Order: sequence, then C-alpha cells, then structure tokens
Amino acid sequence: MSRSWDVRCASLLLLPVLAANAAQPLLVSNDDQRPTKLLAAELPPGPHERAPVAFAWALDPHRALHPAPPTQAVSRGFGLQVDAAQLQAGVVLPLTARGAVLHLSPGPGAAALPAERVQLLDRGGRNRVAVSADTAQLRQTGMAAAEGSSMLRIAADAAPGSYRLHAAQAKGRYNVQVIEPDSPWQLHLQLTRTRGRTQDERVLQVRLLGPDGSASPHVHRGHLAGEALLVAPDGRSWPVPLAATQEGQLQARVSLAHARGDEQGLWELQVFTQTDGLLRDGKIAFAAARPTARLTGTVLPDRASRRIALPVEVGAVGRYALHGTLYATAADGRLRPVAQAQAAAWFASPGAGVLTLPFNQVRLPAGFGAPYEVRELQLHDQSRLGVIERRLRAVRY
Repeated sequence: MSRSWDVRCASLLLLPVLAANAAQPLLVSNDDQRPTKLLAAELPPGPHERAPVAFAWALDPHRALHPAPPTQAVSRGFGLQVDAAQLQAGVVLPLTARGAVLHLSPGPGAAALPAERVQLLDRGGRNRVAVSADTAQLRQTGMAAAEGSSMLRIAADAAPGSYRLHAAQAKGRYNVQVIEPDSPWQLHLQLTRTRGRTQDERVLQVRLLGPDGSASPHVHRGHLAGEALLVAPDGRSWPVPLAATQEGQLQARVSLAHARGDEQGLWELQVFTQTDGLLRDGKIAFAAARPTARLTGTVLPDRASRRIALPVEVGAVGRYALHGTLYATAADGRLRPVAQAQAAAWFASPGAGVLTLPFNQVRLPAGFGAPYEVRELQLHDQSRLGVIERRLRAVRY
C-alpha cells in the first residue's frame, strides 16, 4: 500500500468537511513564516504520542490577546577558563556584590583540587572563603557535579571589589563559574525570530541593566563590548559578531545557514560581555524548526459549523499540530477573538494529509457571527519541537 493505515485513519478522523465545501486559498502577508521546500528528517527517539486529537476552547471577546513574549535569559554571573599557572599566581575576579558563589571544575586531564586548598584572597592577602563544598557534598544536594569540582561562598562581610582565586596545587586547565545572586548588574538577553519567509534567522539583543534598571551601561561604567558563539545541538560552533547600538546595547542577526537539517535538540547562543572591568556571560537556548511539513496554501472552511480543514504536505514521519484563533464579527461590525482550537495527528509516511480545527465545539457569544477570520495560524512539528509555519491572517469566510 502506498499510504499507511495510520495516515488514512488520521485523514478520516480529521476530514469531515472536504466534500461539502470548496477550497479557497490561504491569505498571505509579508510577515508570514512559510517554508519554501520540505526536508526529510529522522524521527527523534521515542516514545511518541500517536493518537489524533482535536479540541477548542472559548475566549472572552472583550479581552485583548497578547503575543507570546520573546525568548529571554538573565545572568548575574560570568565564567572563565584558566590554566594552572594562572591559578597558582591568582586569577583576578571582579565582584560587584556581597555573597558571591564560585564553582571550580577541572578540565580533561586536570588534577582535582580539594575545596579546602582553594583560596579567595582579598587585597590584604586574607582568605575570604566562608563555606566550601567538595564533589561528594555537591552530589549529596542533587547537583550533577563533575569529579574534582568544588564550590566556594565568599564571606558575608566581604565587600565588592577585586579578589584573587588561588590554588597552589593546580595542574591543567579549569573552568571557573562566578555567580552573584545579589548583584545589581544583570545581563539581559532577548532572542526574536525575524518576520517573513526566512525561517533560519533571529535577532539577538544584549543589554546590561545597572543598579537603577537602566539599559544604557555607558552612563555608569563605559561602553559595553562582547562576543557571542552559536552552538549547534551536535556541539559544532560558530562566532557571531555583536554590533553596538546607539542605546549602548549589543545586537546581532543570527543565521542558521550552517545547519545541516538533521540536528536533534536545542541550539544555544553563548554571550560574553565586559565593560570597565565588569564581566557578565549568559546563554539562551532555542529550537530551530526544520521545514518537515507545510500547509499546501488552500483551506476548506465550513461557515455553517465554523470548522476549517487545512491540507498539509508532510516531508518527514512525525506528529504535527495546528493551532489557530477564530475571530467572529460582533454587532458593531468589528472582529473579536471568540475561540482557539488545536488539532494534532501522527503521519506515518511522507505525503498529503489534512488537519481540521474544530471551532464548532465552541458556542459563539450572543451577538457574534459571520464573517469569520482565523488568525495566528501555526503549524507545529511536535516530534521535533518547532513551529514550521505561521500565518498572521489565514482565512476569512
């Protein structure tokens, strides 16, 4: 058989209105995200949900809908990679607040450093470590600590300033992570997807927020400088240039042109910044959707029941889902959101299929009716965790 039984069942369950309604083209705008070609991709390890689902829920038409916030991350710390000579001489750490915590872990082949042999020296040469924990103690707390790791907390009365991390027995290279939970200086990262047909580009914004919440650090400490690294799920990495803005921030356009299309997992952007001796690092993870399926560009709406059937072209085995918002016309002639719906099904082979949004499951508020409009229509690859296609306004019927 050319088509699998799973796909046939999904089509029968999700295609109740095809015969009764004529197809019409989906609406198109320059801000839509639309795949231009399909990509075959391996199915990630399971288990996978295969049962089809379709449901809808009512919305308050008088409450405005707000778009999902962009991907964000905040950091009050920084990391360093140091060698034995640096640790033996003392690595300078600029601390901006009391209560800093340090995590020291050996690199490949490096000697383990007992926590009691690691010092944090102030300008007078005094060791200001108040509490330390070795690998066994860290693991007792549930932390997945590497062998030879240690954690130190600076004394509560140690004022902000420069300290030297010292370890006379160091041999090899080490990773040092500094966390300042009470610091007024925080690195704020924001990642947004560019609108339009290009799916593999995002905009990274980097801001350093100061004690007053200002995002213009040059007013307080000098101009912010930094660099970024794009890391693929398989560990490959590429530098990402950061450009300064007039507001004292950093920005970059991040392209996934290097993606092969078979990566499994999340991508990551690692950002390293400094300004006038202040160090802040951060990272932000995101999913990169591969074009494993797409809407065919047509839709089969049923004004009587409000259901809409959307033909889908699938290029890779997996579970795919549609999500959309139904707007209905109020007595004043304005369109307002009245329902949202989702439909998902398993596609056991590449080819054509249909997903139907069951807006008929929701009763319309009094005074609302046709014409209808479906907005923010999204096609998801649930097996690989990504939004493949997005239409701001999909159909009016």
